[in-house]
Amino acid sequence: MNEVRIATRRSALALAQALRIADMIRASHPGTSVSLVGVETAGDRDRGGHIAQLTEVGAFVRAVQAAVRDDGADLGVHSLKDLPVIGPDDLVLAAFPERVSPLDVMVGSALNDLPRGAVVGTGSPRRSAQLTRLNPCLKTAELRGNVETRLRKVRDGEVDAAILAEAGLARLGRTDVIEQRLDPEEMVPAPGQGALAVEARSGSAAAELAATIDDPALRSLLIAERTLLAETRRKAMAARGERRREAQEHRLQTLAEVKKTVQQELAEASATLEAQVRSERQVLAERVRTLADQIVRRLLGTPA
Repeated sequence: MNEVRIATRRSALALAQALRIADMIRASHPGTSVSLVGVETAGDRDRGGHIAQLTEVGAFVRAVQAAVRDDGADLGVHSLKDLPVIGPDDLVLAAFPERVSPLDVMVGSALNDLPRGAVVGTGSPRRSAQLTRLNPCLKTAELRGNVETRLRKVRDGEVDAAILAEAGLARLGRTDVIEQRLDPEEMVPAPGQGALAVEARSGSAAAELAATIDDPALRSLLIAERTLLAETRRKAMAARGERRREAQEHRLQTLAEVKKTVQQELAEASATLEAQVRSERQVLAERVRTLADQIVRRLLGTPA
């Protein structure tokens, strides 16, 4: 191929990543013209949704994938951790060309320097859960926006600190803001974090070209991580499904027990009411008989 078009989001980080791939292609295929095709994704437009939910449904990658599928571009470049495990059938992950640090880092303050009740910004439930386990005295807040926006929110005091991926800061030349690199044994990174992925149409010349910058050893590692992610999610979904089934059965059992109890109480109340009615009828009948006897005696002039 003499010309390659790379689809990418327009954020500073996405452009830096796409330019890195462009440089690798030019170095591997001298004379090849490489251009970028900027796209806006649903995740870029949605300023209110939770990042984790948007990432899970592929909101940050679908427009890039659509550009490749519709022949608006030859390749798409992604942060691998943004890619859903199951992708379009007509696209292939043609290359995993490089990975930088997969670590999470603290910006604004080191973890142990934060006071009780400090607010740490993150858009990741994974980071939030692990942070709570590490220090239950800290609070977390949803943090949206590109890298520079998140750094500004820390500077402006909207949050006391933030957890970011070191890879993004490194690719933007902003490792100077890092206060602490978190131990991966304590803050386990996301599968694929720090890695780039290049997508292409299956069987295309662009897929063959991208394969020349693939790192086979890195590919094996990343596929293993994504396989683990897929299996973990499958088991989690199965567990949630089982819990929902058990919860539904429990609700049905509870409803049946409530129904039985209500029926018993209604039966008892009905029996009590009937007994009261019979007793009152007997008393009333006796009073009627007594009253009738008195009336007859008066009419006959018979002494009571």
